[in-house]
Amino acid sequence: MAQAIVERACAKLRSAIGDEAVVRLNFTTDLHDLLEALEDIQPFLDKAVMRPFRDSWLSLWLGGALNAAYKTIDTVDELQDARSATMTRRMKNALAIQVQEAKKLVMWAYEQSPELSYYFTENPMLHGIADVERKTGPVFEEAMVLERGSDKQRIMATLLSTEPNTMQEHITILPIFGLAGSGKTTLAQMVFNDTHSVQGYDFRVWIHVFTRFDFHAIGNSIICQVLGMGQEEINHSSSDVQGMESIMKRLHKLLNGKKVLLVLDSLWEEDPIQLQLLKSMLTFLGDKMDVIVTTCNQAIARKICTVEPYKPNRLSDDMCWKIIKDFIPPFKGGEEELEKIGREIASKCQGIPSVARAYAPLLASSRNTMTWKEAMERNTWLAILTSHLVVPLAVSSFQLSFWSMPPNLCLCFAYYCDIFPTRHTIFKDDLVHHWIALHLIEPSEILSATQIAEDYITRLQDMSFLQTAELDHASGKDDKGAILFTMHDVVHDLATVLLKRYSISRRATRCVDCSRVEFNSDSFSRKKCIRVLELKDSSVQKLPDSICQLRHLGYLMISEFTGLTTLPESLGHLKSLFHIDLSGCSRLAALPESFGDLINLTHVNLSRCHGLAELSEPLQKLRKLVYLDLSFCSCFEGIGEGLRRLTNLEHLNLSNPCCYVAQHHSHLQGLKDGLCKLTKLRYLNLSMCLNPIFYCHKSQEDSLKYLQECVSGLSRLEHLDLSHNTFLFDLPESLGNISRLHTLDLLGCIRIKKVGETKCLKIIIDLSKCRGLESCQLVVRVDEVACSNTSSLAQLEVVDCKELEISCLERLKSLDEARRIRLVEKQKVERLKLCWTVGAAQGSMQVEENALLGELVPPHSLQCLQICGYGGETCLPAWRIPSISYHLRNLTEVTMEDFSRCIVLPPLGLFPNLQRLVLRRMARITRIDAGELSGGNKEAFTRLSKFTIDDMENLKEFEFAAVDELAIQKCPLLSCGSLPPRAQRLLISDCEQLMSSSVGGIDGVEGPSAPVTELVVQTCNLALGDWSLLHHLPGLCSLTINNCYNLTSSPEIISALSSLQSLCFYQCHEPMESLPVFLCDLTSLQQLAIDECHGVQSLPEDMLAKLTSLEALYIWDCPELKEWCESEENKQKLAHILIKFEKFGTSKTGVHPPEM
Repeated sequence: MAQAIVERACAKLRSAIGDEAVVRLNFTTDLHDLLEALEDIQPFLDKAVMRPFRDSWLSLWLGGALNAAYKTIDTVDELQDARSATMTRRMKNALAIQVQEAKKLVMWAYEQSPELSYYFTENPMLHGIADVERKTGPVFEEAMVLERGSDKQRIMATLLSTEPNTMQEHITILPIFGLAGSGKTTLAQMVFNDTHSVQGYDFRVWIHVFTRFDFHAIGNSIICQVLGMGQEEINHSSSDVQGMESIMKRLHKLLNGKKVLLVLDSLWEEDPIQLQLLKSMLTFLGDKMDVIVTTCNQAIARKICTVEPYKPNRLSDDMCWKIIKDFIPPFKGGEEELEKIGREIASKCQGIPSVARAYAPLLASSRNTMTWKEAMERNTWLAILTSHLVVPLAVSSFQLSFWSMPPNLCLCFAYYCDIFPTRHTIFKDDLVHHWIALHLIEPSEILSATQIAEDYITRLQDMSFLQTAELDHASGKDDKGAILFTMHDVVHDLATVLLKRYSISRRATRCVDCSRVEFNSDSFSRKKCIRVLELKDSSVQKLPDSICQLRHLGYLMISEFTGLTTLPESLGHLKSLFHIDLSGCSRLAALPESFGDLINLTHVNLSRCHGLAELSEPLQKLRKLVYLDLSFCSCFEGIGEGLRRLTNLEHLNLSNPCCYVAQHHSHLQGLKDGLCKLTKLRYLNLSMCLNPIFYCHKSQEDSLKYLQECVSGLSRLEHLDLSHNTFLFDLPESLGNISRLHTLDLLGCIRIKKVGETKCLKIIIDLSKCRGLESCQLVVRVDEVACSNTSSLAQLEVVDCKELEISCLERLKSLDEARRIRLVEKQKVERLKLCWTVGAAQGSMQVEENALLGELVPPHSLQCLQICGYGGETCLPAWRIPSISYHLRNLTEVTMEDFSRCIVLPPLGLFPNLQRLVLRRMARITRIDAGELSGGNKEAFTRLSKFTIDDMENLKEFEFAAVDELAIQKCPLLSCGSLPPRAQRLLISDCEQLMSSSVGGIDGVEGPSAPVTELVVQTCNLALGDWSLLHHLPGLCSLTINNCYNLTSSPEIISALSSLQSLCFYQCHEPMESLPVFLCDLTSLQQLAIDECHGVQSLPEDMLAKLTSLEALYIWDCPELKEWCESEENKQKLAHILIKFEKFGTSKTGVHPPEM
């Protein structure tokens, strides 16, 4: 990387020597001297960066050399911008000083060259990158392995059950990939030493590959381990073993027909040709070989695998703390603070075991609280690398990952770590434009800078250095087509330490909170070499004119400057600018005329610039513009004429929630004339934007015609957002001709009628072309004209998307149609909904439901399964796969509803990671028992956290394990059995019999589980005194009474509520005119909420005197009660209680009923 920086300085010098301005100013000789000196120090750079972090003298020299290179680049930029004819003597003297300063820095680095030569000769082995290898083997300390049992079992199950992808592949190659130090080798060792591995394989071979990828070495190592001989014995026993062909023949003879487990640990080879040769070699060796490959690079895993690569789960914070604690003598009394700090340190490990092990010796060396606090606050790796401890293998592997990158990719990665803090998130386009503005990426003869940046981002993701992040909707951004990135904390911390001497961000300035920054006329006068400038959050009304002196500026963000009304008139002087972001400048009224002079602009973001009223003339001059964001703006006047000139646009965002202003209709009429000319458009966001058009059109046909004219000609469109256009009724058929369309967003289009009809199916899922579709809803329709009499289900054969919904399954003609879509192979599907039409006549179905369900085997990627309208008596699909539990290991949520005839439910307990279960409207189900649903799985439902039973009119018995949250609604016949419902949070709605029933056991005793601590009762017509269930909830702390009218109590019920600390009356309307008298007897009550109880006028007279523990009172939408509380007479009575006139919200106490 250092070589790349200095080479860039040399290239700058070569381009400047002979430049007219340089010659006239007599700097040619100086530039020649700089060039020669920099070229002379280049050979020492790579040797220097390979040396260890703690080599302070080399770090000093390297930092100086890089500083000299940066200074040279900046100086040459200033020289090339100089115009000698208009320069004053003072300006010439300033340039001369800059040149001399650059020479001074360069010559200092150059003068150290003789000493560097001697230094590298005398110290050839300084633990550089070439010496980081520490060979691994199959032996491991079992006591050191924590929380990896499930990972091991999944890998073992894959090896045992996976069939090859194709007929040509006879082996299983399973890569394990992830960050250095994440436990890949340990996991491979666990599998290698597993009892089944020892007994199930004829041979087990372990090879540590590392960076020296050699087919001969791999082949000979296998022979050595199979024959139990040393390398020298192998060489002497067969003189021709050295030839690769001979090695292969011998290996085939030894291994063919044998069951072999081969581990290739730490594979770094990225060349796809070499990896394919390795794959072919392993395939040739035998037909019963299982291969485990560990690698830090996901790209390698993808290229070498025959089954899906596996990424180990991150360890929990508790496990990281256990790793640390095992190195430390046991805690004594009075060291609670120390343990608390230790746990916080463990959370910094981010689930990576090697980080925890790196912390352990540091913490073990001292039991001092201050020392541990310093370790918690310091950068983890800074403490390790500056200590005299052995550098962890994870650090060495990370260094190898970094230094093996192409130099320019190193620069891009280093820049990210240098300028962005830990846990920062950034949009992909913004990151790419940062790199391009700083010239960290240069176009090649074949690829543009943007294409190279795309490749760089993919590489960083493959190495787990960059990770995708979720868009924070609170940010106000509405760019659904954007991709957001962040960096793993551990990677960022380590990179910050290793790369801090490079100062890549010296030509970029970020200030994310400018609220306290005072700008003056000279604020930017001394920052003329800045390429990237980010300023956020300020109320200034005017920017200093000196910002227009930043002639090299390529990326400018002035975001959330809420007081800014104008931009400098000389803004057009920034000729290098290609990216400008003015988002959130809500008072900006107009763009200056010179804005049109920014001819290199490709990216303009004016989101939330509410003051802009029209698409101004200057903006229309930007013919290179590729990206334009006008979301939440109202500049619709002249928009059609303005857009048609921006013919290079690829990304356009016009989303606007405030489009019901009358004049918007007339302005938007011309939008279609502009959009149809944007033939290069790939992303178009019209969310909410077209409501004025659709609302004012007299007929649906007019609306359809308008939309058709908008999208006609957009043949390159990939993402179309029509969400929340609530007056959109239909979609034009021409959408079906857009072959690249992969995302169509119709969220909130509540009036659309024909989505799912035949014509709309061709639009949304033109399955022969739209292979990148993210979400697909298919309504099965039968083509009665076709001779085959098949249905539209066949269109799903080429679709693989995250969310898949298939409805009207009763229309299918044969099971073959279901088999042909190969649902089990759709590995992108995470949410699946299978629907039969409720009430469809059974006699009209040509395919039996249970048999059909048996053919629709979900893929292993499935997370959420919903089945609706199933009409069979039993739901026991014959999914022909070896282990349904392992296959559907990712399934966390199941919803089954409208099973009108079903009397036997499937064994839901076979899904090991099921977290949420909903059973709704199953009229013939009379009993729900965890044992009957377990499928013989002893650990069934151990992870189930939320269970909803809704509208089960004949359900009488319920026996189930404890869950975090249980909701029982509209089950009129249900009563308690031997135990009450078991859940920490219990919601009961429209279940009078359940509320009035008694448990068959002893009063006040629950089962072997945590007691119910929170109860929500909705719509119960029984008197409160008849709520017998309360007697069996001794640990009840919180009670919400929602929409219940008869709150007449009894002494027995009051005693059952003796532990109550929180009580909420919610929507208890007339005839409730006052709070119930029993309230005064709840002496443990600490919080009382009264929400939307309009009839309540006052608090009971003696309540305040008796409720001595009452601390807080919440009142919402009770006008008369609020007036009573605010009267001067009652204020004194309530002075000791915290009163809030707001909802007693779920986020605070969880007392409100959950949304079902």
